[in-house]
Amino acid sequence: MEIRRAIEKGLDYFNIQYNDEILIKLCFYVEELGKWNEHINLTGIKSPLSIVGILLYDAFFMFSRVKENRVILDMGSGNGILAISINILGETYEPQEVFSVDKSLKKIQFQRHIKRSLNLKMFAPVQGRIEMLEPIGVDALAAKGFGTADEIIESGGRHLKQGGRAFIVKGKNEAPRDIAGFYLEEDTLYSLPERERVYRLFVYQKI
Repeated sequence: MEIRRAIEKGLDYFNIQYNDEILIKLCFYVEELGKWNEHINLTGIKSPLSIVGILLYDAFFMFSRVKENRVILDMGSGNGILAISINILGETYEPQEVFSVDKSLKKIQFQRHIKRSLNLKMFAPVQGRIEMLEPIGVDALAAKGFGTADEIIESGGRHLKQGGRAFIVKGKNEAPRDIAGFYLEEDTLYSLPERERVYRLFVYQKI
């Protein structure tokens, strides 16, 4: 119940609609991430409540920004915290197709386990290097911890449709960059509930 209450708190903070089924799925994901993490290094954060407060809350923030997009790509997705959360939360809005790409087979195997267990039909975990894949054609690209903003755009920008947006999370001291073929639409500082650390979101539109 403690994990469930923490999840509800984060969803309320970001004004995200949810129901009991969504809460059950998010709790299951957090619990499975904790179990798998005992054997496979999926995250350095061990406490389930810390996973919620640090990782899941950040995914809630990202969802609040990309929820209007129909096709979304999470590049360098790791344990799937952004992609899986966005896919689950999208059930209360219009259906969203979420592609989740990571080069680590073990991490994609974990994501596939979550997909099967929760029957996430619009969720596609893909094992491979983002720069080696054929262009997917998405409305939104989400990236966190992949590299600098220009490295992210260089590797993943070709997967965006014309007019699509890249949502890039960086540290607060990261400076915005001019990137050919893209317009810096937004540069926003944000923080998570009950945490002092400040993050930075860059939103680049493909022109």
